[in-house]
Amino acid sequence: MFKQVIYYFMAVVEEGSFSKAAKKYYLSQSAISQQITKLEKDLGFSLFNRKTYCPTLTKEGKRYYDLAKRLIDDYNNEYEDIKENLQKDVLTIGITGPFEKQHIPFIVRSFKENHDVSIDIKAFNLLTCMEKLNEREIDLGFGLTNNFKKYPDLIYQTIHHSHICVVTSLEHPLSHKEYLTIEDIKNEPLIILSKKQGEEYYHDYMESFRLDGMIPYIKKEVDDLNEYMMAISLGEGIGLTATEVINENDQVVAIPLKESHHHADYAVGYHRDNEKKAIQQFMKYVEDYFRL
Repeated sequence: MFKQVIYYFMAVVEEGSFSKAAKKYYLSQSAISQQITKLEKDLGFSLFNRKTYCPTLTKEGKRYYDLAKRLIDDYNNEYEDIKENLQKDVLTIGITGPFEKQHIPFIVRSFKENHDVSIDIKAFNLLTCMEKLNEREIDLGFGLTNNFKKYPDLIYQTIHHSHICVVTSLEHPLSHKEYLTIEDIKNEPLIILSKKQGEEYYHDYMESFRLDGMIPYIKKEVDDLNEYMMAISLGEGIGLTATEVINENDQVVAIPLKESHHHADYAVGYHRDNEKKAIQQFMKYVEDYFRL
């Protein structure tokens, strides 16, 4: 925005010498001196009284310094304000899986039709999304309700109660059933998601087995949903999950689970100290979307 020589001039004034100004910009003292001399020639008046040991400003030099500093300070303040306002008009939203992918495109497109806001979508696992939200690295986050409970500074709203199903391979003996109960699967080897999805999620999952009166036969724990579906499709065991996380490319069968305490409640939330106005607008939009 401003010529570099202006910053050299101000450095000489503020550092108190040509040599210190030169060190600040990794230049030689003669290079700084030549730049200032050229600036004085362009301006038509002297900036420094060179008869003194340390460079002292002339009357004109003092007025020029005050003008340059005021203009640069005003520019920097306005620039920071522009950046801050721009950031306020951007919402960074964390999603965690297929559930959001089904709905987010519709929600975002419709929301942007009525709000002048840019939206940046980032994908995480459940635990990472909550951590990013708690650290205010993202503005809003989707996830399971029980994952939000660990963080007292997160404000959230449950938006959807999902049905739980038993997931089997295409060839599994149970795959043709219309529905299943806990009694039907109590001796089946299980594939489950590990604690990397969140301690609360894991605890809630295990507590549901206890309430169902079942001691689960856990054959394998995996860290992500893709690995989970792959293990099930290969016949390594069955799984229990929300219907929303299954898609047609997974090569598995989803069978409704009845009379069980297993559940999946989806929520959206934000950090209580995040004051972006668009957050509240988006939250209300999401709540209305799922209410319809």
